[in-house]
Amino acid sequence: MKLSELLQFLNQAQAVAGPDIEVLLCFEQGAMEEGYDEKNTERVSDIRLVTDWPLPGSSLVTYEGQKPQKLVIFYDNSYKFDSSIEP
Repeated sequence: MKLSELLQFLNQAQAVAGPDIEVLLCFEQGAMEEGYDEKNTERVSDIRLVTDWPLPGSSLVTYEGQKPQKLVIFYDNSYKFDSSIEP
């Protein structure tokens, strides 16, 4: 997915639900097979621009050109950060 596409969907969600809607991540296949359960969601834990992708560092043998940056969204279990949910 391109950043412009993600922003378009996020803007649509914000227009419907407001700017303070909580953002969770959920594995689509698991939700389809087992049903949606908030206990199985993940939360965004970090967002970074990464340039050393897919391999770190620069080759000393081959000029690889300028490495494009990628936006990487990391996630972790949402229940770890919500004291109202028991693990």
